[in-house]
Amino acid sequence: MTDTEASAPALPRDLVRALDHLGSLERGELEERYGVAPSLFAQFGLFPLTAPDEAAPMWTRRNPFGAVSITRGVAVDDEGNPTLTRYPSGGLPRLFLVDLATEVLASDRRGDAQPQVIDLGRTLNRYTRERLGLRSGSRNRAVLNQVTATARATITLTTTGTDARTGRRKAIAWDAPKVADAYELWLPEQDALEGFEPSITLSPAFVALVLEGPRVPVRRDLLAQLAGKPMAFDVLLWLGNITYWLHRAGKPDAFFEWDYLYATFTHEYSTENNFKIKWKAALTEVMRYYPEGRVEIAKGTRREKGGIRVMRSPLLIEPRKGD
Repeated sequence: MTDTEASAPALPRDLVRALDHLGSLERGELEERYGVAPSLFAQFGLFPLTAPDEAAPMWTRRNPFGAVSITRGVAVDDEGNPTLTRYPSGGLPRLFLVDLATEVLASDRRGDAQPQVIDLGRTLNRYTRERLGLRSGSRNRAVLNQVTATARATITLTTTGTDARTGRRKAIAWDAPKVADAYELWLPEQDALEGFEPSITLSPAFVALVLEGPRVPVRRDLLAQLAGKPMAFDVLLWLGNITYWLHRAGKPDAFFEWDYLYATFTHEYSTENNFKIKWKAALTEVMRYYPEGRVEIAKGTRREKGGIRVMRSPLLIEPRKGD
C-alpha cells in the first residue's frame, strides 16, 4: 500500500453504491430501467415520509394551498379476516405507483383488452426483486403491507375558494384517483399455488390519470435505489418532472422559493428551516444519481427570497414519442 492509498479518506457508502450503480448503467447491465409517473405524483408527495400514528382516524398535511388527507382502507389479514390497512408511507408506496403507472401504459400500448388488470407475478419475492428492483427477503412483508395500504387508501385533497357568482368563500374537496377497486395478493409464507395469479384491478380514474393525463418519464432503477429515503425519492421525481417540463416548454430555467417548496412537499417538519436542511441533504443524495442535473441553491437577500433554480439539463430519460 502506498502512502497516498493509506492517507486517502474512505468514500461514503452511499456514494460508492451510487457510483457502482451508474457504472452498471453505462455498461448496459440493467434492464427495464424506464417507467412513467403521473405528473400529479411528481409535483408533490401525496404520502407521509414516515408512518403516522395508526390510532389516528385520518392523516392530514396542511399547506397554504389546502390539505391532503389519507384515510385507511379495509384489507384481509393472513387468516382471511377484514382489517384496517396501515397508512401508506415512506418510499414503497411511491415506488409501487410508478410500477402500476408503467404497467398500465405498457398494457395499453400492447392493446391489451383489460389494461386496468395488472399482473403482479406469481410470488411476492419475485415482485419485490424483479418489478420493484429491491432486495428480497426481509423487505417482503413491508412491500406487502404498503401495497395493500396504497391500494385501499383514499386520498382526499381539500381547499377553500371564492364563488364567482356570490363572492362568498366555499369549501372544495375531491378525492385523488383511488388506486384499486380489487386485488388478489400473495400470502407471505405461502408457496406459489398452481393457477393462482396475483393481480390488482385498478380504478377507472387511476387508469385515466395515467393514459389521459400528463405524465413524466422516470428512471425506475434510480427510484428503487432511493426507496428507503422517501424525501430524496420525492426530490428526484420532482427534479425529473421540472427538467422534463423545461425541455417541453423550451425554457432555460425555473426558480422555486423555499416557502413554495415547504408548502408543496409532503413532510412532517414544523419549521421551514428544518425542512430546508433536510431538502438540501436529499438534493445532495439525488445529485449522486443525477450528476448531469444543473441545480443551483440561491441564498436569500433583503430584496429576494432564497430558493432552488433548476436549469435545463440532460434528461434522466429521453421521452418516447407520445409521452
